[in-house]
Amino acid sequence: MNKKTQKVLTIILAVFVTVSMLGSAAFSFFYPGSNVPPSSAATPPSSTGAAAAAEAQYHQAQSQVRGLLQKVKSQPDDLTLKEQLANAYYDLGLAASQSAPAEARGDFAQAVQTYQKVLKVKKDTNLVLDLATAALYAGQNSLAEKSYQEALAQKPDSFDVLYSYGLFLAQAKQDYAGALKLWQKALAEEPGNANAAQLRKLIVQVEGLQKAKP
Repeated sequence: MNKKTQKVLTIILAVFVTVSMLGSAAFSFFYPGSNVPPSSAATPPSSTGAAAAAEAQYHQAQSQVRGLLQKVKSQPDDLTLKEQLANAYYDLGLAASQSAPAEARGDFAQAVQTYQKVLKVKKDTNLVLDLATAALYAGQNSLAEKSYQEALAQKPDSFDVLYSYGLFLAQAKQDYAGALKLWQKALAEEPGNANAAQLRKLIVQVEGLQKAKP
């Protein structure tokens, strides 16, 4: 599982656990219409130290983006640098969701644009997944779903793809039945996957939400 998928798994699992304690009505508070990753709603900094660490991470991510922009400007044909820049924008969006929520959507939109440029040249399912997740957090749900479907067409039995598309269905569309179907297939394909235990926990939480849904 790639780095971004692992990050999202941890975030979403924490949010679903919180929602299950608050009741299904709270689900709309976290997701519909939100263009910021749920980490900002689910786990706000609870101390001065945590806030300072989040702020430092945000500034570090900004510095990383600035440095890569300069490199890409001087080496515009370097595809590796462009991919690194896309990843840096994505990480900046995650950091901004904690320290500068108003900026997060724009950072993810920049990641989307940069991933699209890379994908014109390099065909990679992991990059398609990254594009899809960045689009989701940028509020571009149509592009997100199209990209998840593209990834699924490329690798229909991939644990990462099945897991990630399921997250989109549960998070953005509240299609719990569709999400559970994909996740059950992911577990059937790779029951020993390193993230299978966490996914099983997520399935339990979403099954509870599905039962409580009007």
